[in-house]
Amino acid sequence: MAAADEATAPHALLLPYPAQGHVIPFMELAHRLLDAGFAVTFVNTEFNHRRVVTAAAGSPPASSERLRLVGVADGMDDGEDRDNLVRLNSTMKEAMPPQLEKLLDGEWRSAAGDGDGDGGGLGKVTCVVVDAGMSWALDAAKRRGLPTAALWPASAAVFAVIVGAKKLIRDGVIDDDGAPVKLENNTFRLAESMAPMDATFLAWNYMGNADAERMVFHYLTTTAWAAVANADVLLCNTFADLEPDIFSTTHHHSSPVPTILPIGPLRTWRRSTTASDDVPVVGHFWRADDEACLSFLDAQPHGSVVYVAFGSLTVMSPAQLQELALALVASGRPFLWVFRPGLTCGELPTAVRDMVRHHGKGKLVEWAPQESVLAHKAIGCFVTHCGWNSTLEGIRNGAPLLCWPYFTDQFTNQTYICDVWKVGLRVASVAVGREGVVAKEEIVERLESLLGDGGIKERVNRLKDLAESSMSGEGRSLKNLNAFMESIRK
Repeated sequence: MAAADEATAPHALLLPYPAQGHVIPFMELAHRLLDAGFAVTFVNTEFNHRRVVTAAAGSPPASSERLRLVGVADGMDDGEDRDNLVRLNSTMKEAMPPQLEKLLDGEWRSAAGDGDGDGGGLGKVTCVVVDAGMSWALDAAKRRGLPTAALWPASAAVFAVIVGAKKLIRDGVIDDDGAPVKLENNTFRLAESMAPMDATFLAWNYMGNADAERMVFHYLTTTAWAAVANADVLLCNTFADLEPDIFSTTHHHSSPVPTILPIGPLRTWRRSTTASDDVPVVGHFWRADDEACLSFLDAQPHGSVVYVAFGSLTVMSPAQLQELALALVASGRPFLWVFRPGLTCGELPTAVRDMVRHHGKGKLVEWAPQESVLAHKAIGCFVTHCGWNSTLEGIRNGAPLLCWPYFTDQFTNQTYICDVWKVGLRVASVAVGREGVVAKEEIVERLESLLGDGGIKERVNRLKDLAESSMSGEGRSLKNLNAFMESIRK
């Protein structure tokens, strides 16, 4: 694109919440905007910006003429733990708004001292899309009269519960700080059309610390309410056929669910197009070994491989990892296991590594190109933490799901996977606490049950087809996405 055209192109600033499961769908939205002729400034925290750039090293350039990657300070010191979400939420709200204002005004300078008074050659920002969890950033855009949108990158059901927290308090489901009140079976329905939910496992509960749960509850509700009040458009990375209980009630005046547009499922891995300035979808915090993963899968029988991946934040005890390794070996099936840094305290136990090596059918990798892995014909099932991206990727590729949630929205996603959509099973037949361990024998039994259930495979393939149709042709999500992009182009 010529420089003059770049300066007059619509210029979107995108701001995801600084977690892997938020950055990835935001980057896919960025590429959708690029495809539609927008210029994009993609804002990460400096900490995550460095991770993204490092993970993409050696790949085609992360930035193109119309995509600018920016890192801003999050207010935490270099040595602080960014997985401490309570601390991060607090510091970001103080540290980031002044930097965002400079970006919007074309006055931003990076920590390295380089500046781009003309927006990096992209011209002034003309529209802003923020994560619903970063809705405090909308104020700066609204003061400048810019069109705004808030994207919720998780399920619409979880967003509905967060937005509907005041109703849950009035109905006696939770107290003023989000803690569950004694209920029959701990279950409730936000609306008659919605699935029953367990108040013990709402997005802010089950974090292992009552103070943290209280602060996360107030952060989630405050930011969600601000997104509803201040964003011109609310977007969600889901599709209507996946959550009809939400989208059939959206426009009812009595519904606790705000009007939200499904624009998913947004693809989350490398995309190939014929555009001359196409760039890879970056945004992963670890470098994936595409060749090692795919060559391993190429050598396996159709539908045989157990793919194991627990996202970017799950932590497991060494004892649980040992049982999982024993189960994978005892299953006799080939497996591909993503063992990212931080999955357990310390290094991977030598006994686990030796067990995998002796088994001969398994492969351990630090990070995987998950979309490509799940699309491979060799995949038989997906052992997952039930993060929303992983849930969508599993469904979109027709993979039966073995659910092993860790925290936040993952328990609600498990409920939908197992009880509503019936496309997966729980790894534990009864709830296992943080300190509990699921035994090898139970894991093997659940794997065999999952892989032997033709009904689950049939149902997940049906959802796969609906996911594909939602983002193609006259699909509702694609039409919503195109209408949204046209609305903020003006």
